[in-house]
Amino acid sequence: MAYRLHFPADVFDAYKQLPELARRDLALALVDAQQDPIAYSEPYGQDDGIIRTVAQGHVTAVVLLGHDSLMMTVLTIAYAGTT
Repeated sequence: MAYRLHFPADVFDAYKQLPELARRDLALALVDAQQDPIAYSEPYGQDDGIIRTVAQGHVTAVVLLGHDSLMMTVLTIAYAGTT
């Protein structure tokens, strides 16, 4: 079962400010993670199975997994490329 994706408004604003290729990379990483979030992400700090990171190219996002609600919330986005 796929997880639903949730972007808080401020994080979505940050997403919209990314360069086009970074937005594409993050979108692809998040689509994969929606299908199997543990397989397509890495632990963020201690591996609690709830706070994870997804990354592709020069962009990384920290996500919160709601296993009971099947919700994946993007908490923050980091971009290491140039604009």
